[in-house]
Amino acid sequence: MRLSIGLALSLLCSPALAQPQPRIVLDVPLPPPPEHQLSGLGPPGRLAVGPDGTHYVLATSFKPSADGILPAADARVEIMAFTRDGKAGYRAMLPVQAGIGKRGFDAASLGVALLPNSETMVFLSSSNNSMAMPQRERSLTSIYRVSAAGSVVRSTPVAPAVPGSPASFYRTKFYLPTSDNGLLVGGGFGPDPFNWWIGKFDTEGRRVWQAGPGPGMPEDVYGLALRPDGSISAAVQEIQAIQQLSQWYIVQLGHDGTQQGKVPFTTAGTSFALTPGGWVSAVSEFQTAGSPALVRLDANGNVASSAPWTYGQTRRMIADGNGIVAIVCNTIDGPPCWIVRAGTDGKVRWQSQPVNATDIVRTPDGQIAAILWSADLLSSRLVRFADP
Repeated sequence: MRLSIGLALSLLCSPALAQPQPRIVLDVPLPPPPEHQLSGLGPPGRLAVGPDGTHYVLATSFKPSADGILPAADARVEIMAFTRDGKAGYRAMLPVQAGIGKRGFDAASLGVALLPNSETMVFLSSSNNSMAMPQRERSLTSIYRVSAAGSVVRSTPVAPAVPGSPASFYRTKFYLPTSDNGLLVGGGFGPDPFNWWIGKFDTEGRRVWQAGPGPGMPEDVYGLALRPDGSISAAVQEIQAIQQLSQWYIVQLGHDGTQQGKVPFTTAGTSFALTPGGWVSAVSEFQTAGSPALVRLDANGNVASSAPWTYGQTRRMIADGNGIVAIVCNTIDGPPCWIVRAGTDGKVRWQSQPVNATDIVRTPDGQIAAILWSADLLSSRLVRFADP
């Protein structure tokens, strides 16, 4: 009887209960290529949504080896377009040259952004050093440009962020289109661990400018956002080269990449989102001696407000007007996990059923599109949520 009471109490205390649930207005299975399986490992599926509501899904797949242990017999990266009501549009396979592991390409970074001209740009960086070292002219990183009709227009190698370091690679997680049809990318560069790094590329895949790499490692970019005037704001963790101490900064960059400000702050976080009220940081349970929290920072890095946050880990967070949408979990170990829509005061507006999600995007009409995975990470769905 005591065990039953304990289980009941744990369920009553769970954030999964007593929260409004969103409506599911779109649920489309993502089909793998023939004889292939989708892969949720490595850099899993990514998502972009156009102004007309078209969904652009970037997915990796692999053809298993005969024994399931050796590298896969084949691997693919494809971009698929789906209309707002879920009808399949084009499907384009990218000419990826990276090495293949057991469940697909050995890649460290994979992201997609929809440009104002309706083309898409894909950024991919491979961690397969053995492939690059004997042939130094072969880049570990490429940018792919795909037309509005789904044809691959250009594949452009990306040089290392530091000349003369071909074995180093990019590990990035932010991919933002710019008003001049450019691609803004943020994350890390290095041999693993990484220095923080931000770069802008034009439609030909050429790097226009870069900020970083930072002075030490391990570092990272935890938040990246474009302001209405074209300037850039980033939440960066940096290692001081002399003291080897970690320090957080809000870095402001002009549209040409020139640094316009660098303000230190003391609040940690696993995910950051820039709202009209300032940067919001989600502090997970392993980062604090207290309880998880949502912390809002002003332009000078000062704590403007702090609110309790129900979830032990925030894996991804995006701005949602004056609030946020996030992929969250009960603990740092993962399941159960949910997608939640909330205010910066920590009050949850809705919470999905338990999900395994790898990307979320706000649609032009204020709904939330997501890529969801099965428990074995071998099948995936495109799902869109609306307010209750």
